[in-house]
Amino acid sequence: MENCLLLSARRYQFADDKTGRAVEGVSLTYVTADVEHEPDRLGMAPLTISAPFELWPSLGALPGVYQLDLKQRPGKNGRPTLTCVGARFVSPVDLARGLASASAIPPRSSEQA
Repeated sequence: MENCLLLSARRYQFADDKTGRAVEGVSLTYVTADVEHEPDRLGMAPLTISAPFELWPSLGALPGVYQLDLKQRPGKNGRPTLTCVGARFVSPVDLARGLASASAIPPRSSEQA
């Protein structure tokens, strides 16, 4: 399991247009420190992963820190696809409080940047 900052979750249910088969799941958007650093990128790029529909009830406060249980499954043409099979809440993230405390910091002048 890996600690991640889970930013959002969206569940979906629809019928496939071609087959009529039911398609359902949860789309999770998160950031993690365990991403290879790229020299031309600053910050953390959000990642999106699929999870089974049954995962939805285990989600609570978002954004929040969660331990995500990630597994590989065969994808298109046998290529590995990462999926989330479990999520355990670790702690809440109070983004409003963090933004409020950041606004108390005086802005840097352009000469210091």
